[in-house]
Amino acid sequence: MFNRRYARREAQLRRQCEVQLRGIEISDPYAVDEICHQLAIRRGRPLYLHELPDLGGVDTPCGIVLSFDSEDHIFHVAATSERHRAQIVRHELAHLLLGHAGDNASVVESLLSVIPEAIDPSAVLTALGRTSYDTETEYDAEMAASCLGQLFQELAHSGRAPGRSGAMARLDDALVHPRKNRRS
Repeated sequence: MFNRRYARREAQLRRQCEVQLRGIEISDPYAVDEICHQLAIRRGRPLYLHELPDLGGVDTPCGIVLSFDSEDHIFHVAATSERHRAQIVRHELAHLLLGHAGDNASVVESLLSVIPEAIDPSAVLTALGRTSYDTETEYDAEMAASCLGQLFQELAHSGRAPGRSGAMARLDDALVHPRKNRRS
């Protein structure tokens, strides 16, 4: 029973992500700067990436997303691998794409030591910081982050938007990867 519910939820999250990614074109699934730039254009609002200082605490978040009236900011730990950085950013992107809203007062208060001084905490509309996966919101964001990873791989390798099928998709595949479909 749990496995079917999990599979249904994952499929639902993937569909939500596919809708949000329509029209996005990327060349490298780990190029988080490029992905964020494309999503900012798609969403019609700036999206900025920042590195978090290494605070070394167990309960210190490795990723934070702050939303303001007209822009969003994603913070990620600096001292990590490219793949881990990409997963952290995808997780925070998932919060944005899924429309998650955090309790800005308590989250911002707890994050004041890591967010830049130039950010006015009272201007933050939503704030989410990941330190565990014990809430449904965090669990969904992590599952959606994995879906985004798969979708970014598909986008980078196919050069086309996710969810396209049929003759146009086959034509795209043939033109993008002429040797991929060739029979020996």
